[in-house]
Amino acid sequence: MMKKIGSKKWAMKRGETIVEVLVALVVVTIGAATATSLIVASLKANQFNKDSLVALNLAQEGLEYMHNLRDTNWIKFSGNTQGCWNTVPNSATCSVANLLPATTATSGYALGMDASSNNTLIATAKALDLTDGTDAVEEKYRMSYFDLDNSTDSDGIDRADSASLGAKLDDYDYIGSGYTGHTVVDKSKFYRSIEVQYKTIAASSPWGLSAAGSPSVADLMVVTSTVDWMDGAAQHQVKLSSSLTRYK
Repeated sequence: MMKKIGSKKWAMKRGETIVEVLVALVVVTIGAATATSLIVASLKANQFNKDSLVALNLAQEGLEYMHNLRDTNWIKFSGNTQGCWNTVPNSATCSVANLLPATTATSGYALGMDASSNNTLIATAKALDLTDGTDAVEEKYRMSYFDLDNSTDSDGIDRADSASLGAKLDDYDYIGSGYTGHTVVDKSKFYRSIEVQYKTIAASSPWGLSAAGSPSVADLMVVTSTVDWMDGAAQHQVKLSSSLTRYK
């Protein structure tokens, strides 16, 4: 009898040991799964924060370009700064026909380069719904790495451009959209659009703003620079605005 009782106790103890091992395995598995989920979530958050910072800088770059356009026009057309402050980029003459048109609900500007490697605004339709893929219109807003002189080395990298610019081709300083005279080397995930609206300031108190009938009578230009990008199935956006006056 004593031997049988001892056998039963040993069997019960072995059963308890198996249960303890299984419980331990479950705990370890849950802990590992939780840790993995936290790591994945952290990596996604870090990538989103990085993309948001890049988008913010690209949106700010769009506003700075418009500031520079106005200041350049003031210098170029110093004899008529108030009439020529909003002349289209790279224009040799100032006239009503050469003033930068306002955008509409279905139109916008892509910031890119022309065939002479000059920064310019490219007027195009506006339809930045990236959730259903992109089309030819949306691609005009896409920020692309480009080749300045359309030449490459044997491995496909244009080191001549890199050397002359003092930077690598994948630097964001040399991203743009809508190029007409250069080869696109690669495409980024970012799409930038620029909107322009004109306002007039009331001539008497109380001061107020109203929509300008045309660019030639406007007192200020409200510029909005927007950058969109996809993160998985979600579309994200950074939007910055600034008001540029014709008074310096």
